[in-house]
Amino acid sequence: MKGKRGQTAVEYLLTTVTLVTFFAGMYGFLQGQLRSLFKLAGIKILTPYY
Repeated sequence: MKGKRGQTAVEYLLTTVTLVTFFAGMYGFLQGQLRSLFKLAGIKILTPYY
């Protein structure tokens, strides 16, 4: 019984570490992309009004 609980805890920890690593990587990758996308979207939205 104790081995099953330990295995479950390790699986949860590995899943959490994997998800945190994935989202941290995506945040780092998208941070530079989002700036240019917001600028481009703002220009496209405001261009018809001026």
